[in-house]
Amino acid sequence: MLALLLALQDPLGAAPDTVRPRHNALNHDIAIVVGDSGSHILGLVQTTWLLASSDPVEVPFDSAFRVVRVLTDGEGERRLGRITFALNRGGGVYIPHHRQAGDTLHTSIRYHGSPREGLIFRTDSGGRRTVFADNWPDRAHRWLPITDHPADKATVDLHIEVPPGMVVIANGVRRKVDTLPRGRLVWHFRMAQPIPSYGIVFGAGPLVTTTLPDAACEIKCVPLTLLTYAGDSAWAVNGPFARAGDMLAFFSRYAGPFPYDRLSHVQSSTIFGGAENPTAIFYDEKAYPSGRLRELTVAHETAHQWFGDAVTERDWHHLWLSEGFATYFAALWLRHADGDSAFRAELRRQAEAVFRSQATNRPIIDLDATDLMGLLNSNNYPKGSWVLHSLRGLIGDSAFQAGIRRWYATWRDSSALSSDFARIMSGAGGQDLEWYFIQALTQPGYPRLALSWRHKGKRLQLEIRQVQPEEWGVYRLPGLMIAIDGTRVPLNIEGRETTITLEKWKQRPREIVVDPDGWWLMEATVSAER
Repeated sequence: MLALLLALQDPLGAAPDTVRPRHNALNHDIAIVVGDSGSHILGLVQTTWLLASSDPVEVPFDSAFRVVRVLTDGEGERRLGRITFALNRGGGVYIPHHRQAGDTLHTSIRYHGSPREGLIFRTDSGGRRTVFADNWPDRAHRWLPITDHPADKATVDLHIEVPPGMVVIANGVRRKVDTLPRGRLVWHFRMAQPIPSYGIVFGAGPLVTTTLPDAACEIKCVPLTLLTYAGDSAWAVNGPFARAGDMLAFFSRYAGPFPYDRLSHVQSSTIFGGAENPTAIFYDEKAYPSGRLRELTVAHETAHQWFGDAVTERDWHHLWLSEGFATYFAALWLRHADGDSAFRAELRRQAEAVFRSQATNRPIIDLDATDLMGLLNSNNYPKGSWVLHSLRGLIGDSAFQAGIRRWYATWRDSSALSSDFARIMSGAGGQDLEWYFIQALTQPGYPRLALSWRHKGKRLQLEIRQVQPEEWGVYRLPGLMIAIDGTRVPLNIEGRETTITLEKWKQRPREIVVDPDGWWLMEATVSAER
C-alpha cells in the first residue's frame, strides 16, 4: 500500500528506502590498524555531523566488533553501558546530544574486532596477506560505524596502519606515509570531495604500481595508475587498461571534467567483477591471470566515477541512474573507440539480455524491491542503458549531450532521483518528457509489435499491433521509423492498434524493417496479409 501511494504521488520521485540518514555526515576521519596476522583490526571513526534535528545520532554497526569508547565534543565520554548494539541494520550505536537542528556535532567511536564481511582478508600460496574493502551495497557498516546509505555523502580522511611489505591504496590523494617502530607503516589519504559510504575503501597487499600517462589534460590533467600483483602488471598495461586514459578523456569531454584528483585501477579481492570506488576502482584479482577482465568492464567502472560516485542515486530504487548510465556510457565509449558497428553489436547484446531476463516483468523503479543485491539485474543495467539510448534518439545527439552535461554539473557531489533527471532532460530537449520517463521506468517489459501490411492498387496499408502481455501496458513510440524498401516512413504509435494508409505507393514492398536504426528496445514481426 505504501509503494502504491508513493507511486501515485510522484512515480519518478518515489523514494521508498526504509533505512535513511537521520543526520548529514560532513566528514569521516577513519583510522584502521591491520594486525600482523589474522583479520583483527583496531578502528577509530571520527565524524562531523550537520544535525537535522535534536534526535540522537544513530549509526549502524556490526556486533562482531566491541566498541571501546564513544565521545562527543563538549560532552565528555560515553562508555559502553550507555550504548545500544544490534546485529542488523536497524540497530547500531546511539549517541544522545543536546544540540539542535543546524548545529554541528563531532563524534568519535573507537572499536576492535574481526569483520564478518565488508573487509576481505586473504593469504596467497606464498604467505603474502591482502586486505580489501568490499562495501557495495550496504556493507560498509560491517567494519565502519557510519551512515550506510548512498544519499549521505561525506569527505573522508583515511589513516591505514599495516605491517611491513604491504602497499596501501585508498580513496583520494596520498598525503604521506609514516614509519613506525618494527617497520610498520601508516598511509594517509585525503578524499576532498564527498562520496557515498559504499565507496569508502582501502586495500593493502604486495601491490606494484605502474604509472600511466596523465589523462584528459586538455580539460584537467588526471594522474592515472595501475596497482597489480607483480606477475600481472604487464598483461594489465597492454590488455584491458591499454586505453584507460582514452576512456577518461572521452568521458571528460562528453559529460564534464573528471570529478576527482586522480584515478587508480586496482587488482583486488572483491565479490564483483568491478567495484567503482571513487578514485580507486577494484577489480577481481582472479580475472587477471585468467585473462577474463574485459576492456568494457574498465570503461563501465570508469564511467561510474561520474555516474554513481559523483552523481549518486538518492534512493536505492533509482539504481539505474548509476548502473544504466555506466552501461550506456561504456557503449558510447566503444562507439568512439571502435566505431558504430561495435556500438550496435553491444546494444544488441544488451537488448538480448533484457529479452531473456525474468526481471523484465518488473519495472526499473521497482518500489516493492527489498533485496539490494537483487537490484543488480537486467533492468538497472542493460534496460537502463536502453532508456538513455532511446532518449538520445528521441531528442537528438546535441540535446542529449547538453542534458547530460547539465545533469552532471547540477548534481555533482550530491544525490538525485529520476524525477530530477527527467526535469533536466525535458529542459534540454525543449519538450515535456515526463511521459517518456514514466513509461520507460515505471512500466514493466518493452513493446512487442506485430506489423501486417496489405498492398492494393497504389495504396499500402500498415497495421501495427502491440502484442506484449496486458500487464506490461501500452507503449507510446513517437516517430517510430519504418523502412519500406529503403524508404523511411515515421509513424506515431500510441495505442494497442495503429493503422496507417500510404497513398501513391506503386510497388508491392519486398522488405519492411521496423526501427532500422535501432533506437527503441523492442521486438517486432512483419507479415503480409493474404
